[in-house]
Amino acid sequence: MNIRRMLSRISNNLLVWLAAAAIALCACDRSTKELASYWDGHDFSSLDGFNDIKEAEDKFDGYIDLLSKVPHEVAVENMREFLDSAAQNTVAYMVWSGWFEPYYHANISPYKNDAMFVAWLDKVLEDKVIDDGGMMEHLQQMRRVMEKNQVGSTLEDVCLRDCNGEEFMLSEIIEKKSMILLVDANCPSCLSSLEENVNEYRDANLIAVLVEGGSYHIQNIRRQVSEDILEKWTLVCGSKNRLEAVAYDISNLPTRLLVSADCEIIKSYH
Repeated sequence: MNIRRMLSRISNNLLVWLAAAAIALCACDRSTKELASYWDGHDFSSLDGFNDIKEAEDKFDGYIDLLSKVPHEVAVENMREFLDSAAQNTVAYMVWSGWFEPYYHANISPYKNDAMFVAWLDKVLEDKVIDDGGMMEHLQQMRRVMEKNQVGSTLEDVCLRDCNGEEFMLSEIIEKKSMILLVDANCPSCLSSLEENVNEYRDANLIAVLVEGGSYHIQNIRRQVSEDILEKWTLVCGSKNRLEAVAYDISNLPTRLLVSADCEIIKSYH
């Protein structure tokens, strides 16, 4: 009787799983079809088809939403077609391509370093439509960061210092799954993120790396953050030059790197 019940439960669970998978496939197929016709009636090589910039932003927001719901290969192909059309007009290309970064990561992706974003970077660098040297240099630096610290890759090791100035390698203090938080002592959002990540990653080893500074800056942090929070963190000092040398993205602190016990990057995001 127990075996019969067990087999019945397994069968029911399998049916539920298959039904859920079928629904997901249908939703994905529907999103793919919607994406294929999303820009029908509008030439996105310019913004002229919209009454105002807010309307264009809303339209683009919906486009990014659909990109996140289709298979990666479909999303990349559509994104490339989109930018090829926009490239007919330099100004339009600057606007449309420039919206990918904030819209895709602020609205959709919890990860700074993901495959779709890398594909976008490669496309923009390949097109060479943007003639702003500073912007292209910024994008090239971002691409170098992606090469070194992609989700699934091994964390780039770096030399750090403790409060007494003793040097050690970051990998030496990663004994289990760890949240590495790169912070600036003068950044309010960095200090608040210490508390936020304590709540979110209770099962992880917490390591806060002060991007620039020394024991004085650590004491400054201790004056602003409660001891109940700080006692859960290992506070260490880094060097901006050293961190940038291994291509950590410290352009927008705080930066979070969630890594496994063997230093494999699980998440990489701001």
